[in-house]
Amino acid sequence: MPISIKNLLLFLLLSLFCFTLSATGGESLKNLPFNEGEDLVYEISWFGIPAGTGRLHVNEKTVKDGKEVFHIDYSAVSSDFLSSFYRVEDRAETFMDSAGLFPWSFKLKIREGRTKRDVETVFDQIGHKAAFKKDKDEPVEVSIPPAVQDAFSSLYYLRTKNLIIGEKVIIDVFEDKKSWQVEVHVLKKERIKIYSEEVDTILVKPLLKYEGIFQRKGDVYIWLTDDEKKIPVQLRTKVIIGSVYAKIISMNGVKVITSAR
Repeated sequence: MPISIKNLLLFLLLSLFCFTLSATGGESLKNLPFNEGEDLVYEISWFGIPAGTGRLHVNEKTVKDGKEVFHIDYSAVSSDFLSSFYRVEDRAETFMDSAGLFPWSFKLKIREGRTKRDVETVFDQIGHKAAFKKDKDEPVEVSIPPAVQDAFSSLYYLRTKNLIIGEKVIIDVFEDKKSWQVEVHVLKKERIKIYSEEVDTILVKPLLKYEGIFQRKGDVYIWLTDDEKKIPVQLRTKVIIGSVYAKIISMNGVKVITSAR
């Protein structure tokens, strides 16, 4: 194969989520850019060849351990073409505090070819500790910054922020037993075609420095709608040969995008 297929879909989809803005403490936000029932579907392709489909879904709010949370999940499934020789079926979910917008727990289930991996992190955001567990290993407890995000909740937290062209944000994210600092560069505004219409977007470039499953593979560019919702509508990342795209193909439970023209 001209590129490594292993972890490709996982990397592409989670590249949408593995950057975050750290908060010094939880903050209450009345007008969130996302809402219960929001459902986003993406097509992933390489040289125009379908590689898989990804889905982000915001479930109804629920109560977990006495705290009101957003239950947000994602899935990535390989296309029929890719599945014929390397099947991918990955899932992740985060339980995000509805007021502070930080995670209380994060789960990741990887099923790629013969590879199986299960990861879970339980956050103590009050005591600033995280219990990280991989497969059948014993949990490892480590210290975390205040209101740290996981690789998934970070996208939704980012969407609440005012992104200013030409500026960069130093951010914190917890992954693989460590807290990492990440830079998000806000590059420019750009109009791109989604469906049959054009959409005004803000192009950002996160500099990923993770080791482990989120190890940086190449430059990642993400297009967010240039409105109050900041919906991720397109992603591009370079691989050994060419680039891989993830483009939104379906939106449900989303109000009218004001940046569409």
